[in-house]
Amino acid sequence: MEILPLSITKENFHMNMDKLKSLMYVAELGSLTAASGAVHLSQAAVSQHLKDLEDEFGMLLIDRSRRPVTLTKEGEELVAVTRQILQLWNEHKGRNQKTKFGGNLVLGHVRSAITGIVANALTVLRAKHPKLTIRLVTASGVTKYLAQEVVNRKIDASFGVGPLQLPEELLWRPYQLERFYVIAPKKYRGKTDEELLSRGPYLRHKPRLLEETMIDREMKRRGIKAEPSMEFDSYENILLMVEHDVGIGIVPDSYLSKDKFAQLHCITFSTPPLTREMGLMVRHDSPNLYLVDLLWEAIKESSVN
Repeated sequence: MEILPLSITKENFHMNMDKLKSLMYVAELGSLTAASGAVHLSQAAVSQHLKDLEDEFGMLLIDRSRRPVTLTKEGEELVAVTRQILQLWNEHKGRNQKTKFGGNLVLGHVRSAITGIVANALTVLRAKHPKLTIRLVTASGVTKYLAQEVVNRKIDASFGVGPLQLPEELLWRPYQLERFYVIAPKKYRGKTDEELLSRGPYLRHKPRLLEETMIDREMKRRGIKAEPSMEFDSYENILLMVEHDVGIGIVPDSYLSKDKFAQLHCITFSTPPLTREMGLMVRHDSPNLYLVDLLWEAIKESSVN
């Protein structure tokens, strides 16, 4: 099967795979800075990789006049080819190294960062590398504290939620972006999020060890006054209470299936929508960095399928 676009010939397709990875991560993460963290190189090195590729092919691959970074049509074609090559290469390595990857990977986690996508990725990774043991520990359960656990090498890596300011020792491996919704029983009326929040008892999300959440900060910024009638440390509990007509809450969209959207009154929270990013935190110099990256790639693949 021909996997190269017509504008690219097999004869000139011989550049270093590191350069192709730089282009791919620029495309996925939207900036040279983020891509440099993903490939463990300086921003200048990633920029040079892109220039080398453009010189090699004699065409522009990214539009430097736009922010975030946008690929040209040729750049998109080359990224598609790169993904196919990496997938074939990883499958080849998996077949030949299935019994070689072993060890124990200890991961912390924030409760709400563990989704079906993560569970599926863990299953896939275990099947590919049966000698690899992955152990999930709760630790403190709050992202900023888990980050310090990783810095102090008490755990190898951790699932967390952002945006957040990470310690300089850590890399952030993002895998999912979610937006928040105000949810209420169908009987409550309201055309805006603020109007809907004023209609009934407010059910606040209050994680253990965290005094103020990003939802709290956004409500404070907008001057929305909603006195909590109840506090819960999980979004699952808030959703359950709303379904039973106890009150009104705010949850990420991953908790809202199509059926839930149909059953409840749901309005996007804030304009632009308030979002959170889920990702993996790991030290730059972690001896298990490659294993964490394998997990990260498996999660991203699961989110697409």
